[in-house]
Amino acid sequence: MVTRRGLAALSVALVLVLAGCAADSAAFRTTQPETTANDTATTEPTTTAVEATEEYSVNVRGEELPVDPNRTFARVQSLVGTDVRPQTVTVIDGSSREADAGYYADRSFFDVMGLEATDYSTDGASGVTYADGQVRITTRNASDAEVERVLAHEFTHTVQMRSGMTADLDSMAYTRRTTDYAMTRQALVEGGAVYVTDAYAERFQSDTVRQSNRVAAEYERGPAGNRYLWAPYHFGYQYVSDAIDSPDELSSVYENHPETTEQLLHGETPEAEPPAELELGTDATGDWYRTEADTKGELVARIVLRSELATGVSTTASTGWGNDRAFVYEHASRDETAVAWAVRWDSATEADEAQAAFEAYADRRASGDDVAVRVERVTSETLVVFAGSDEFVESARAGGANGRVTVGTSESAATLPSTPAPRAAPEAPYRPPTASPTPSPRPAAR
Repeated sequence: MVTRRGLAALSVALVLVLAGCAADSAAFRTTQPETTANDTATTEPTTTAVEATEEYSVNVRGEELPVDPNRTFARVQSLVGTDVRPQTVTVIDGSSREADAGYYADRSFFDVMGLEATDYSTDGASGVTYADGQVRITTRNASDAEVERVLAHEFTHTVQMRSGMTADLDSMAYTRRTTDYAMTRQALVEGGAVYVTDAYAERFQSDTVRQSNRVAAEYERGPAGNRYLWAPYHFGYQYVSDAIDSPDELSSVYENHPETTEQLLHGETPEAEPPAELELGTDATGDWYRTEADTKGELVARIVLRSELATGVSTTASTGWGNDRAFVYEHASRDETAVAWAVRWDSATEADEAQAAFEAYADRRASGDDVAVRVERVTSETLVVFAGSDEFVESARAGGANGRVTVGTSESAATLPSTPAPRAAPEAPYRPPTASPTPSPRPAAR
């Protein structure tokens, strides 16, 4: 049952999803001023300028904007090849800020799975674009060149929304209310904006200053929560960069677009790589009550594993994702939460790799905090990751077939369905891998 409070929270979340640069209801941000030795405060173009026209008169409110918004909007339009009306820009002077794990305070899955920690500060310009195309930009004493790049990024969102490029993405957000789809949609929107901003800087400023490089650096620096925040920008840019050759082709990115992060990461279409069949049901769980149900996707699986394992191990292990379903449970005492995360892989071999990686991840978590993790193999292709208190993890059980899994606790284990006999040729018996990959030590945050 969805409560009124739940519906209200969902409505707010959807509004944020349909806005640009709203990963944490904040904005595209830089943790350091976006400058290099070749970056100056001037906004004069290094190549032929595109002059603003009267029809691109931008209404600016609030503090003084140190760059010409009419010219910036005209330049973005010329690069993308659209002709839409600009919306209001609100300018805030602002100050530097720092953020910590508060972003995840009410997100139990991230807390249990070790993604709650963030460590970033905002010293440069940042912006956010709302669903109607209006822009808010915070300057924070950034150079004029940096402010102009962030403004170009946000104006790209205005163009995306006002031209209808992202209309299909937005409409699907109301029916596919999963983390996996939300990250896919955000990656396509933000990746497009980063791509256009790079082209903008190369043509009108300096070809050595690339927003995509800043995004890549922010994704790589720890802790794990940072990667979740920056992943849509980073992998979205990679997808868009591989898909098109110039900004005037941007609209084609949103035709037959990916609908899962698996498709996004591997450049596949929904027809070529549809999610595998998977249903997750719950049996009796005693004093544990299910509070959330979601599909996380391959990218979240990669980020979860990367929080404890080496980059190569987490990437390889998450590749082959077929589908997943995650349940979050809350204890009747309201002081404990737990996770049952069923993941189906494309083959038994890929499930072997994933199981070894998740078991290594479980070992790392056991030595570092008070969250227990256990991996249970349900079938040759499907496993369930249990995480939470020792009480929950020790009593949790799973059963079923590749496409239908049920989770419960030990007192109800006898009622869990066993794997039915196959209809066709029998599957080869599952044998666990003889060795688990040894992860490299986690790199220190930069």
